Amino acid sequence: MFIVKWVLRFDDKNPIKIEESILTDLDEVVSSAKERLYGMRLRYTTNPPDGFIVFDENGRELRRWFGPLAPHA
Repeated sequence: MFIVKWVLRFDDKNPIKIEESILTDLDEVVSSAKERLYGMRLRYTTNPPDGFIVFDENGRELRRWFGPLAPHA
């Protein structure tokens, strides 16, 4: 199991949204989250995430990814 935390680049301690992924491969989780970033920015327009951090079921950070800076309100 993987957990995806959608975060702001300089505020990754306060995730905008936390999701459990149904995918079982880390590379697939990252690829899926990259594809979903634009949609997440549209969904959370007042505080759009810049990227995400992927954790394992033990809370250990496995990967983080940040796209281009989103304009914040």
